[in-house]
Amino acid sequence: MLTSAKTKRVALAVALTAAMGITMVGGSANADPKQLTAAIGVGSDTTQDVMNALAGNTNGNNYVPVQSSVASGSRQLVSFDAIPPAGTTGACITVKPGAPTFDRPNGSTSGRKALSRAIDGTKYGNTAVGFACGGLTDTSGLLQFARSSAGPAAGDVGTALTYVPFGRDGMSFAYYRASGGAAVSSLTRADLTSLFTTGPQAIGGVNIIPCGIQLGSGTFNFWQTVTTATAAQEAAATATCNALVTNLLGGRAEENDGTALKTRGDLVPAGSQVVIGFSAGSFIAKSNNVAAGAPPVTVGIGTITDNGAGVVLGSPVVGTAPSLTPNAAFFGDATFGRNIYNVFPTAVISSAFGNADLKSLFVGPTSSVCSASTTIAAFGFLPIATCGSTTTLGSLIAGQF
Repeated sequence: MLTSAKTKRVALAVALTAAMGITMVGGSANADPKQLTAAIGVGSDTTQDVMNALAGNTNGNNYVPVQSSVASGSRQLVSFDAIPPAGTTGACITVKPGAPTFDRPNGSTSGRKALSRAIDGTKYGNTAVGFACGGLTDTSGLLQFARSSAGPAAGDVGTALTYVPFGRDGMSFAYYRASGGAAVSSLTRADLTSLFTTGPQAIGGVNIIPCGIQLGSGTFNFWQTVTTATAAQEAAATATCNALVTNLLGGRAEENDGTALKTRGDLVPAGSQVVIGFSAGSFIAKSNNVAAGAPPVTVGIGTITDNGAGVVLGSPVVGTAPSLTPNAAFFGDATFGRNIYNVFPTAVISSAFGNADLKSLFVGPTSSVCSASTTIAAFGFLPIATCGSTTTLGSLIAGQF
């Protein structure tokens, strides 16, 4: 039988693909970039760098991007920073080609609000002066997860959100003293409670001035549990420091920003020092230069000499930069240690009918994210046995921004 022209063309195509080393598989070809279908996350400043690394690049360094199983589409992830990266003016973000632009969520709370509005179908954004990203925007279908450095609020019995842990952080205070001698680098939990509930005071012969963290951050929320300060107490206690700088955060500092702390410390009376709550994981990553924003060498992270129960925790970090590592005992402390999370709609991440790709990426100890423990550790966080757990639940977060 003569071979038809069509059959000859097919045979030629097969021969060419074989010669070029191309493997032909069943199903339609897909040459579009994987990032176009990536799971998109926003939120926490504390975890943005490690999530950027898991997405493939941060601080000019390339990493192997995590992806879901082949069976679930080899889906990757994309993570937008809490504040515009250095050298950009990206206060507004467009997370997908053709999608509407909206205000960049800054911090764990804002990230969870944006995700919550994507779930309930109401709009996210800020219409206040200084925020020019189009006002309220429908984020439905635009976000798959939120980064959070804090779990649900105490007493939250909601189930709409699932907090999936992927590492452990420690939190202490950062300090800076511009003049007059060495800074006080060791405090107790009682000292911190006194500072952040009553304001500046002399400790160890030095006038110490507490500074406020931006209110939308999980780091702020967690620091409140350490110091036991109410929102009103903390606002009054940090007012002196917050008044030193004028910005959209009400003079508060972006979390985990050593340069912002130094800026404030250079403005206080001679001989005084400033302190602020600071993620030890972030301090490690930035000091080791795997994350951007290395703190000035004159900014240190403090030692805890009594965790409130008589336990000397010491420093949250071990060694010297650029080879700092976590102090496991400090990170494991019930008061000064915390899990870090990615947050999802419970119906998507936990139910039997949830997204297989997101589960493959984030759920369980063998998930793609949990298997990237070397990368997680490189950014100053400890891998945890409960990585990928879906047992921590919470309510949608109210608010538009």
